[in-house]
Amino acid sequence: MQRMKEIIEELARVLIPEPAKEPGEDTHDYAERAKKAREARMALIGELTMAAQASPTEDPVLARLEELAAQRKEIQRQVRLITTYAREFVRPEPYRLRALARAAGLSISTIRTAYDMEDKILVATRIGRKDTKDTVHPIVDDQGWRLPARRTSAPEPGGPQE
Repeated sequence: MQRMKEIIEELARVLIPEPAKEPGEDTHDYAERAKKAREARMALIGELTMAAQASPTEDPVLARLEELAAQRKEIQRQVRLITTYAREFVRPEPYRLRALARAAGLSISTIRTAYDMEDKILVATRIGRKDTKDTVHPIVDDQGWRLPARRTSAPEPGGPQE
């Protein structure tokens, strides 16, 4: 237990270091920044402790990496959906690949292939309209409930599935 506590405290110091005093910085301002860093570290220590206790391995390092991996996966999903919307649903013309790639910190070729038909179907269903190329559109039943979108063309061969 003591070893886990030590690892958690050190990991918190690695992730939220003590701030360096800037040249000419007022002592009060520095003390305030240092206090905020300590408070953030204490909050992180609490999060790491809870995450480690909830993890099957009870390892704070592995638990934090698992959390970060889940966050990365969610961010990637959002980038896919935003890219899908920007390229397939924005009118009168889609966002340019170069602008999207720059904004997302990705290459143009990565942005070009970032999404698939399932992403288009999901966006169409969520916004309640077809894409600009008329390849997918949402289905609404007779009571106005939005149902899963359906393809209006054949599925793309070899497209990634979720």
